[in-house]
Amino acid sequence: MNTESILVLQAKTEAQLSDVRALMRAFVAWHRERHVDDIALIDRYFDEDEFAAELASLPGKYAPPKGSLLIAYDKGKPAGCVALRDLGERVCEMKRMFVPVEFRGLGVGRALAGEIIADAKAAGYTAMRLDTSKRQNEAMRLYESFGFTRIEPYYELPDDMRDWLVFFEREL
Repeated sequence: MNTESILVLQAKTEAQLSDVRALMRAFVAWHRERHVDDIALIDRYFDEDEFAAELASLPGKYAPPKGSLLIAYDKGKPAGCVALRDLGERVCEMKRMFVPVEFRGLGVGRALAGEIIADAKAAGYTAMRLDTSKRQNEAMRLYESFGFTRIEPYYELPDDMRDWLVFFEREL
């Protein structure tokens, strides 16, 4: 794994935010393609209007000082993104981690996870949470390698979503 060509930045410029928007749209499209059996759940999780509003307002709830919105570039090409938002009581949530297929295996996800955890520590958080679908085995292995452990859901959701999502937490 050669990570020398990977650059992780706080998404600030309009060009960087545009790249993040494209990656986040690709994230939803990837879910829909990979997990055809789960399309109804995916469409509920990524409510079209809410997701469009989130993208339009970036960095929005992911803005510093309590949030973070990172983008990774590999040889100048957008290679991944991840976000951080405040949940209150010194707990934060990792959101929207995505690395396109062509950049997987290069250390992009590991670089993004390491940077977002560092940002959370620097912001004074004591714990980080996240959720992911039960079918995202690669992501779960990455999170576990960073010390995340499975927990019960930390927000209300319907039973069918409860069976589809896996929740994680780690102390910072």
